[in-house]
Amino acid sequence: MKRRRAAKPVTKPLGRVASHFSRDGSPKNSYRTQSEAKSAAQLAWTLSGVDLDSYRCDYCFQWHIGKRFRDD
Repeated sequence: MKRRRAAKPVTKPLGRVASHFSRDGSPKNSYRTQSEAKSAAQLAWTLSGVDLDSYRCDYCFQWHIGKRFRDD
């Protein structure tokens, strides 16, 4: 009887949700509260000048930070 190979771990979920994963496929940092996410966004702006915004993720229901969308 042939032995089955162990399944490789899936790096990208099948129903990938863009708001939860970064471009390289890894999950974004999660924050428990909006206040924690806003503090992390402020720190990113202070250290590197990147304008980030906090948002609630529909996938994990926690808070993430990401680049702001323009309303142009």
